[in-house]
Amino acid sequence: MKIFKTIIALLLSILTIFILYVLFILGNISSFFSVHNIEKAASNIDTVHEIEKIQNSTATAGKKAEIADIVNMAYDEAERHGISKKLVDEIFNSKEVKEFLGKAVGSTTDYVVNGNKSEPLTSEDFNKILDDNIDDWIKNTNTEISDSKKEVLVIRIKNASRGIINNLPNNETINESFDQDTLNQIRFIFSKEVKTALVVLIAISMIIIFFLKKKENKWLVYLGSIALVTGLITVATSFIINDIVALSLNNYNLTFMTNTFSTIFSHQILITGVVTIIIAVIILIMKAILNKKTA
Repeated sequence: MKIFKTIIALLLSILTIFILYVLFILGNISSFFSVHNIEKAASNIDTVHEIEKIQNSTATAGKKAEIADIVNMAYDEAERHGISKKLVDEIFNSKEVKEFLGKAVGSTTDYVVNGNKSEPLTSEDFNKILDDNIDDWIKNTNTEISDSKKEVLVIRIKNASRGIINNLPNNETINESFDQDTLNQIRFIFSKEVKTALVVLIAISMIIIFFLKKKENKWLVYLGSIALVTGLITVATSFIINDIVALSLNNYNLTFMTNTFSTIFSHQILITGVVTIIIAVIILIMKAILNKKTA
């Protein structure tokens, strides 16, 4: 009977590890790909550094070439009119521009993963950001520029950015590109109902393990082991998540964002794993203390 209980407890532990891991991944993905978190991630991008990588890269085919064309045009146009490179850097690296791009990406990822709809951003929205902030950007860089040169620079950036911004994926293009059943399946996987069901299954499994192994608090060993193994697997996942994020964003002509998004998402997964490992260690220490008290 004792062996039978141990086998059942081990099988339930393995099942719980799998369910808990799935819950962690689903929760992190649905959270990260919300508009707010993608926008927040975009605001942390060192755009100037990423731009330099694009300009120095030989791989500028397709979508990456579109970004490179805008970048090179902006710097060339500034140089042609005697405008400081610092001003162009300030524009590309400004919080307003980065958050705009993050919101553009986030509104689509949030729609695909979580089914949340938001108004698509347009080139007119970007133009308003440019008009509202250009004077502050000039002031921040102490750039001496005439009104005519400023107007030329703004017009050139607006013209160059229009094509890319208006061709960003949005709710309509997503609906055209994906079968509705596929979208519904994706959203169901990341839905609150699925996450709630996983939590319930974990709770039921742990209750059964408790009654099977409550003698001498052995259930704490199983609980700690489940948390420890799940935490280690989650930490391991954080090191391979970059490719997954790159794949999920490969439809965007915003290649320079991918590395930063991957890093931030990987860090989020890593934190989840580390916290779980810490909890596991605390549980196992508690078990050791209880053993000493009852010895």
